Amino acid sequence: MSQLPNEEIEGRLNAQRETLALVVALLAGRDATFERIWAELEARFQFQNNQEDPGALPSSAFAIESAMMREFKLIFEEARARKAEWNDTDKPPIKGAS
Repeated sequence: MSQLPNEEIEGRLNAQRETLALVVALLAGRDATFERIWAELEARFQFQNNQEDPGALPSSAFAIESAMMREFKLIFEEARARKAEWNDTDKPPIKGAS
């Protein structure tokens, strides 16, 4: 496996997040299931505290799950923002079009 600098990894992850947000925003405006798309995404970033011992130290698995929930939230928020920019139209504005 190649060793990528952190900046390269972050840039690639940001591009994937933006792409996913674009796809979600486009799909969410296509038919009557759009509210379910938002609800499913939102459900994935809601914190679930099923920990038995509140004094226990968080494990690496918890840290990974927490990062995953933050990423779902970022995708959700970016998709909502894009959808709002398009004023609830079915298609995004085309760059370079006059």
